[in-house]
Amino acid sequence: MIMLVPIVSVLMLSGRQPTLAFRSIPSPSPIVRSSTYPVRAALASSRSDAMPPSRQEESPPLSIAILGGGIAGLSCATHLLRQSSDSDANVRITLFDTGRLRPGGRCSSRLPNDSPAAVKNRSSGVSNVRRACDDTAAEGSGTGSDGSGHEMPNDNIGSILKRQQMQSTSTAASRDRILTAMGPVDHAAQILSIPAEIPSLVDANDAECFQHQLNTWLQDQVIESFPEGSVCELLSLDPSNGNSSTLSKPRLQPIQGQMCYGKGGMSSIPLAMRDHCLAYNDLQHSRVSFQIMQDVWVSPSNGVKYIGNNHKNSKDGDSVVNEPQWELRAGPKSLGKYHRLIIAHNGKCADRIMSKTPAKEFHSLLRTKFAPYVPKWGGNEMTLNSIYSLVFAIKCPKDSDNDRNGAVHTSYNSPIVNALKNLSQSAAESSPQQSTNDIYTVIIKNEPNLRLLSSNTLKHRHHKNPNAQSSIEVYTLLSSPQFGRQYKGPQENLPLDLMEKVTTEMLHSLEKAFNIDRGTVLQNVVDLKLQLWGAAVPMNTWKSGKDSDGFVYDAQYGVGACGDWILDASIAGAWESGRRLAKWILEEHHHQQQQQQRTGGDMEEGDGLQRWSV
Repeated sequence: MIMLVPIVSVLMLSGRQPTLAFRSIPSPSPIVRSSTYPVRAALASSRSDAMPPSRQEESPPLSIAILGGGIAGLSCATHLLRQSSDSDANVRITLFDTGRLRPGGRCSSRLPNDSPAAVKNRSSGVSNVRRACDDTAAEGSGTGSDGSGHEMPNDNIGSILKRQQMQSTSTAASRDRILTAMGPVDHAAQILSIPAEIPSLVDANDAECFQHQLNTWLQDQVIESFPEGSVCELLSLDPSNGNSSTLSKPRLQPIQGQMCYGKGGMSSIPLAMRDHCLAYNDLQHSRVSFQIMQDVWVSPSNGVKYIGNNHKNSKDGDSVVNEPQWELRAGPKSLGKYHRLIIAHNGKCADRIMSKTPAKEFHSLLRTKFAPYVPKWGGNEMTLNSIYSLVFAIKCPKDSDNDRNGAVHTSYNSPIVNALKNLSQSAAESSPQQSTNDIYTVIIKNEPNLRLLSSNTLKHRHHKNPNAQSSIEVYTLLSSPQFGRQYKGPQENLPLDLMEKVTTEMLHSLEKAFNIDRGTVLQNVVDLKLQLWGAAVPMNTWKSGKDSDGFVYDAQYGVGACGDWILDASIAGAWESGRRLAKWILEEHHHQQQQQQRTGGDMEEGDGLQRWSV
């Protein structure tokens, strides 16, 4: 029986307790890494240069469209290409991604020299241009006035936001922003780890398991490990009796286990996957190809159309390809016809994209609701939460002190760094084995409005950037789902007054959680970027009781889905879901080819591998 299971933790891209409290699940642009050539060399060396045996009956290529360039979609493309190349299959893959600059989904970063996006007029609070999948209303948005019970916006924050609005029409001014100049910034997923609930991710007998992939990324310097003790939980517990109290002094508790992050930004992970896929185009004698279409929106209203399974092969007008085919459109423009369709993103867009197709059972699994919680039994619909991501730059006051020899040392530390140092010293005094390393990331558990704080300055070594200012630190602050719902708004065009209110409230909550004097952080912010993820993180995952599952596929219509919402809300879960779906699609296609050979080219009723794997 198919059922939904809840994800106990509601942290960004998190997994089930009591494992790690935070696991980052949530045009080709210029490549930020020089990994393309090593990847292509490795692929070339793994294949024979000899021409494969002659193909007496050249079969038409299996064309596959993947909607979504996040980890799940890129993993599915990677394994489709790898397995097809190894078996000399004729497969053509086209991946469509909505990212303006590069793929990645929630595993994305803002990089130096990124061209800024156009900022819409926020004066009316209503967007002039909306995506079809945006929320149509901001019910219960908390944009109220003084009577809402919350403080009015801070003058410093309001001034920054108004200045940004005035500069929005100037590309040069936007590029001169402090956040852009400092270095890479991760605004979504923050941590990569391996969920203990999925044994196949660390299968020693599987050379293609996720643990092997993680080790390869480490070796290729796509990712790097967090220093020991640099990822902590911020708790509010009285050590004397263990009772929780919002008034007790906060304390840090290190999280154990292997945890990594993208070197030069979390986007290094999807970029490395993209480069790997593109490298297959250069292999000699290979019949696989990969194309990525960046900044393309497949229309949710009429962008996907099922056109049946009896269309003639363009190479031979007398032959019939007895397989399902789909046509994709972006507005009036056709994006081509495909034998297989893969939905590699969730949320309202995926729901609407499939709503007018005949694959009704498949579409029923994509129906989505938005809430900060789910019932203990999991609920009967995919549930996503909404959270705010606030990236802010804070100036650090100059601090000078003398060492034992009388030498003067100057340092720049923000109130946040000083608070973390005090907490680390307190933890070390109570536990001698406690590490005193710099704290990179904090899971916030003593403040209901917040969930995570991460230092981009430490992770991405902003101090080594010649364009960075040594007196500036850059952080990413993630809200709780409850806070996101309370202050819900139109995510593509947040009204200015709502942005001021949300930013002020989140920074005041940060000061409270870290026991920092009120207003100390708020008054020292010099730049910021606020984003609302209307469909941020899965609150539940599908489960059918089979360890081999982790994807959805309807062989009758040739449509499948992969993603963290099916297997585990993590990068590893999304990667593994894509891998499993790729394997199944190729097995199903091979099975159909065998059936056609036995029946003289026609598929018999029920010959396909009709499987629901959810």
